[in-house]
Amino acid sequence: MKKKFKLLATIGSLCLAISLMAIGVYAAASVSLNVTSNVTFNAESVFVGYKGKIERATTGDFSSAEELVEEHDDWVTNGSTTSTSSATLTAWTPAEVSFEEGKQFIRYTITFQNNSGFDIKVVSSNVPTSQDGVTITENNTSLSSIEPDGTAAWTLTLELTDVSGSINLDVNPTFTISAAV
Repeated sequence: MKKKFKLLATIGSLCLAISLMAIGVYAAASVSLNVTSNVTFNAESVFVGYKGKIERATTGDFSSAEELVEEHDDWVTNGSTTSTSSATLTAWTPAEVSFEEGKQFIRYTITFQNNSGFDIKVVSSNVPTSQDGVTITENNTSLSSIEPDGTAAWTLTLELTDVSGSINLDVNPTFTISAAV
């Protein structure tokens, strides 16, 4: 009787351990780490263009970065763009991107070119500032005054810091471009 009890207790313990392990594997496999984007531009009486790209890397210096979304551009010169006949910048809606194992950095870079005959400024708004599990760093310091024929870049770096849960982040910045005062 004693041996039967020990045998059944051992079998029961093994079944419990295997079921807990299976639940843990299922929970780990169902974590999603996705970022969706929609970038909007409001240009006020200026001739300007932008070029945007999204990269993923293993380190924050992006020296070995992988381009996730094909570079997108829309340039306004002399009142018309290369993509449309209107003098407005088109919104950019890149494909959804995701973090990968070992590549915990994603960087958005948008470079603005001033084609106006005067200084312009670019003001960013609606930029995410916090998200559980992600460190968000915005660099917009060079956008306060862009001289004629000059360029300046805006960057947003996302660093994945916690993979214990799902992350669905929306990056929807809006840029207002006007003459610098």
